[in-house]
Amino acid sequence: MRGSVTDNQGEPIPGVTILEKGTQHGVITDIDGNYTISVAGSSSVLQFSFVGMDSWEVVVGNQSVINVVMTETATDLDEIVVVGYGTMRKSDISGAISSVRSDALQNVVTPDAAAALQGKASGVQVLTNSGAPGQGATIRVRGYSSNSDKIGPLLIVDGLQVDNIQYLDPSMIESIEILKDAASAAIYGAAAGNGVVLVTTKSGASARGTSSITYDVSYANQSLARHPQIFGADDFIDYKRMSGLPIDTQLEANNYDNTDTNWFEAVFAPSWSQKHTVTFQGGNNQGNYFTSVNYIHNDGIVKGDKDVYKRLSAQINADYNIKKWLQVGTNNSIEKWSTKSVPHMTQYGSLMNSVLTLDPLTPVYYSSPDQFAPTMKQAYDEGKIILRDPDNGLYYATSKYITDDSGNPLLQRDRVDSENKGVTLRGMIYGNLKPVKGLVITSRLGYRVSQSNSHSFNTPYYATPQAKSDDYNISANANTGLYYQFENFVNYNITLDQHAITAMAGMSYIENSWDNVSTSAQGPDILTGYEPNFRYMDYVKSNMVDGEEKTVKSYGNLPGKSTQISYFGRLVYTFDNRYTLQANFRADAFDSSKLPADNRWGYFPSFSAGWTVSNEKFFSENLNMDTFSFLRLRASWGRNGNINVLNDYKYSTTIAYNSSWYQYGVEDSGPSYGSKPSGLANPNLRWETSDQLDLGVEMRFLRNRLAFSADYYDKRTEDLLVNINPVPELGVAETTVNAGSVLNRGFELEASWRDNIGEDFSYSVSANFSTLHNEVTYLDPSIARLEGATGGVDGTNNPVRTAFEVGHPIWYFRGYQYEGVNPDTGEAILTDINGDGAISDGDMTYLGKAIPDYTYGVNISLAYKGLDLNMFGAGVGGNDIFTVLYRADTPMRNSLKYYYDNAWTTDNRNASMPNPQAVATDWHFWGSSASMFSGAYFKIKQLQLGYTLPVEITQKALINRLRLYVSLDDFFTFTDYPGVDPETATVSTAPQRAGFDNGTYPQSKKITFGLNITF
Repeated sequence: MRGSVTDNQGEPIPGVTILEKGTQHGVITDIDGNYTISVAGSSSVLQFSFVGMDSWEVVVGNQSVINVVMTETATDLDEIVVVGYGTMRKSDISGAISSVRSDALQNVVTPDAAAALQGKASGVQVLTNSGAPGQGATIRVRGYSSNSDKIGPLLIVDGLQVDNIQYLDPSMIESIEILKDAASAAIYGAAAGNGVVLVTTKSGASARGTSSITYDVSYANQSLARHPQIFGADDFIDYKRMSGLPIDTQLEANNYDNTDTNWFEAVFAPSWSQKHTVTFQGGNNQGNYFTSVNYIHNDGIVKGDKDVYKRLSAQINADYNIKKWLQVGTNNSIEKWSTKSVPHMTQYGSLMNSVLTLDPLTPVYYSSPDQFAPTMKQAYDEGKIILRDPDNGLYYATSKYITDDSGNPLLQRDRVDSENKGVTLRGMIYGNLKPVKGLVITSRLGYRVSQSNSHSFNTPYYATPQAKSDDYNISANANTGLYYQFENFVNYNITLDQHAITAMAGMSYIENSWDNVSTSAQGPDILTGYEPNFRYMDYVKSNMVDGEEKTVKSYGNLPGKSTQISYFGRLVYTFDNRYTLQANFRADAFDSSKLPADNRWGYFPSFSAGWTVSNEKFFSENLNMDTFSFLRLRASWGRNGNINVLNDYKYSTTIAYNSSWYQYGVEDSGPSYGSKPSGLANPNLRWETSDQLDLGVEMRFLRNRLAFSADYYDKRTEDLLVNINPVPELGVAETTVNAGSVLNRGFELEASWRDNIGEDFSYSVSANFSTLHNEVTYLDPSIARLEGATGGVDGTNNPVRTAFEVGHPIWYFRGYQYEGVNPDTGEAILTDINGDGAISDGDMTYLGKAIPDYTYGVNISLAYKGLDLNMFGAGVGGNDIFTVLYRADTPMRNSLKYYYDNAWTTDNRNASMPNPQAVATDWHFWGSSASMFSGAYFKIKQLQLGYTLPVEITQKALINRLRLYVSLDDFFTFTDYPGVDPETATVSTAPQRAGFDNGTYPQSKKITFGLNITF
């Protein structure tokens, strides 16, 4: 008999024991995973076993070649999990840590490591705020803890603090650990108040002593996933008639020719995205190497080439054991990127807002000026620039029914020519000194070097009285940054009989500097030439008209630097694999731009304990371990900080030099320049701090096939920074104080089942579910509430706004409460909160929130012989979306058809929405909960079918593994939201603007074809 043994990735496994059952006759596989064995006959049974793998038994029968694919044992309790400045066995951890391994990140289409985390771990919400190419996802860990937008977790890759993990392709990642509770995150102190995400990239393969070359390629055809429920021409006309608007008069005056434009079809079209990854890895007992090169080219679904993301990145990792007592290594990434994007998330000048609100009566193009809208025709006659489509020479049409809008969305696409691009180097060089057993002294130097440039050119144009520009505008920015961190720490592990002690202590110094230059020019004639190769600042010229300079130039440059020094330590004691106690402590200090010298040190302790009940005799002697095999209880408390909200000397005040005019004398009325304090100093300012309690339980059943864990957390953040207005007598506008507190509380549940049926079929199912209660618990008594974005974005005129107020979630929707329809009149009924008989600002109240009450994810994997099927889905619930598409001051805009389908009429008096005529120009109604919808959704993010060719076929071509797959990504969305995409329905990543839908680039659905090949 002969054959080979591989893992489920097609990698050979050396050292596997093959034993003829019932005998002592056996062999082991060689370095390439091959074996040869003689057996007694066809009735013999071969047993395959390897540490960490499920055992196999195969009847020989009439076979002469038996190849086996071994899978890892279902239990993950012996996994090594990365923690701050060290590692621990998963079964010894007493804090709340979620770990996502590389197998959960395989074959995902997204090139963004943050997006790949979506739905993979409880307590972790991944926000895809825009589907535009190159827009990275953002991460929230256990809620929203601040009134600022600085609420993302600390991101660390291979020990290096980074500003994002979008540059990391998921195929390069070995594991991602999310430190959720304060006990596990406290080792990072003042920067860990919003959680910590630790990413470990892949290394070589010294354990198996093999080398491999892998090529992964995928092509995705992407298209618009969902069409919103907005008006077509017939329904639009009917609804405007019901609204009492003079639509028929306008149709006759504008010679309406039955045009019915679907603006989504006019603007969006299928496109292609491609991803290529080549990986080299290997190693032996002396060292490892891992090199991976990744290329992304994503042409977005907006027609043309104005939304394109390109990225070329490489990960280069290596380590080498120079001596038994000395290891050196390095992890490095190189990223070159460029992004072109179309305008969205704004009111005026937004392509997406135009797609949603431009009426369907307007054609895409006009062939001659005779067809122009009146204001456009007037502008044309005055010599203003009316833009044409460069592909067909036709004029972009603008509505004859709306004068206050952004015009044609394709015009908004082409009026701006902009690109951002840059190069970033990130890396870590380290050495591990091992002078005695159990002692490891680590010294490492991490760095980030970044350089980026942006160029933008805007041409003069006229579309409407609101969407116009008489000037050219050109701008350029050059940004450079240098960051480094120098860290030294020591880990010591010792085991004495039943006692295991781990101690760690160290220090860190961080310095971050930047030097950015910006310049721009604006005017009616600013360049010596307007062809693309002249659109640079070198070609800006003077433009004197009647002795006045019309070219306005501006520039900016202000270098900066920040520094931080820290001391930290950890002590872990475990007795008999049953009881674990852990303590962490960190002290952080920052430069004077953050806090004054007296307050610059912060101290962040944490404590945790774990009890492995299943290792107690009373458990093992009274319960069947095959049924209930593992039970661990844990509890923790800790304190973290949020330093991201402090900068620019907020505790101090400066003199605004010559910033104001003063009149110093009564007789001399001439004003003079004067200086004044910029604000009121607050030397007692502190950073935000979070205290968090966590209680958890972990269980394994049925020989570890069923795993379950649950956590309860209570996180209280205090000393939120708030700007207040001092009394007028002080003569300063504002000062910053610590004046707020926020509570985040919830449950987190994770469960998984993993099993085999027979020899050829294996499957696994995992799910996670998290709840969140978010509430402002304190504001300084002098502050009734903080109010954020009115109307979501500037220019909507909608009275709704967000607010930060005690007793409510942070930045909730504040507006008018819609109760329903008067069945007799069809008028809207709004709640008169203050009882004065009129609807006014005093009647605004809590309407809802953008923060979900719960998030969840489901992962299913099936495998039969060479076939595999993987399904992954994610969803949220309990959140709201407020649409600000309809404008009461410009009621001829397009909007959601929902109000027409549910409108009151004399034949439908029990309708949920009022008579359109009663509310056509009523801002109170459009600023009420009638414009708010549930933001709940569930998306099947990926449905992938793959086939791995048999090893006996691929090995003939010197191929270890060859897998083909097809995948449907973001293809299925289940939601009641009538807009485009509930996942991207927001106007900003800032929480005070979250949940407003004014037109955001939606996510696309993709059909992906891929190939994985390993040599």
